[in-house]
Amino acid sequence: MLAPLPFDVFSSELSPGETVQWTGRPNAAVILHKEDWGAIPFSLLWGGFAIFWLLGASGIGNFWSNRPDKTLQWFGVIWGTPFVLMGQYMIWGRFVYNYWKKQRTYYALTTRRALIVVNGVRGRTASSAYFENMTIIDKSVRPDGIGSISFGGPVSGEWRWGRNNPPRPPTFDDINGADSVYQIAVRLREQSQRPTSLRGPSA
Repeated sequence: MLAPLPFDVFSSELSPGETVQWTGRPNAAVILHKEDWGAIPFSLLWGGFAIFWLLGASGIGNFWSNRPDKTLQWFGVIWGTPFVLMGQYMIWGRFVYNYWKKQRTYYALTTRRALIVVNGVRGRTASSAYFENMTIIDKSVRPDGIGSISFGGPVSGEWRWGRNNPPRPPTFDDINGADSVYQIAVRLREQSQRPTSLRGPSA
């Protein structure tokens, strides 16, 4: 069960006349996305090879008939350790980091925008997407109702392969009841893009 949101988590971010219509937080459970089905095998291959190479190059593992001398052994340890650590992060460390980050992430839909607040190690950060200029609201929802909603572009994962990828739009990741939140967002966008003379009072 998600802990309640702090009362003042969004108060400092709101503009005059702007009101919060919905608040939520990401589900902190480990949730796999479609990009993970490629990332997991790659991370296991990377991590396994890095460990094998480090054990062999350092002389810890007696894999080769001619063991490297002491200088090359130390070089193997220094050179190979960052690759091993990177592999461990890709295999399991990123899930620990995501859990830590989810515990400090807050989402809100206001009368004007989608708002994301993160209380990180280096302080508080906020990002938002205004409904008035928004061309698309996209969603990806699992059978259990947990899903992600992207504001200003298609839903995409955090693992971005290749060059020239467009920036990831502000996204509510892994929220419960994603379909109902999506409907609220669509309604707020329609209200924001309606001509001023036709707008009714804010809900």
